[in-house]
Amino acid sequence: MLKPLRPCLHPGCSELVTSGRCEKHKQANREYDKHRGSSTERGYGARHRQIREVVRREEPLCRECLKSGKITPSNEMDHIDGNPLNTRRDNLQMLCKACHSRKTIQEQGGFGNGNRKY
Repeated sequence: MLKPLRPCLHPGCSELVTSGRCEKHKQANREYDKHRGSSTERGYGARHRQIREVVRREEPLCRECLKSGKITPSNEMDHIDGNPLNTRRDNLQMLCKACHSRKTIQEQGGFGNGNRKY
């Protein structure tokens, strides 16, 4: 059975596809991924994963959600001062995806598009 056609997932694109993105935007994503480098090249290698696991065990719930009385599992490590090179424990907190994304947008003008403090 054939899947119904849907618009491409790229914002504003009306190209109809069976799933995901149209060929034009798939290629654009591949180029973007090449430019940004691997997670290890961006500073998220083995050491980062080890630190993240320690912090996650200490903070299984989102710190921001807890402040407002919500209980949400944490899944993303955040650098409180915004500097990913500062891995001191007092600069690290665990957040849920929604809280981490919101903080990133506020600090950087939207997913890496703003001015960084470091």
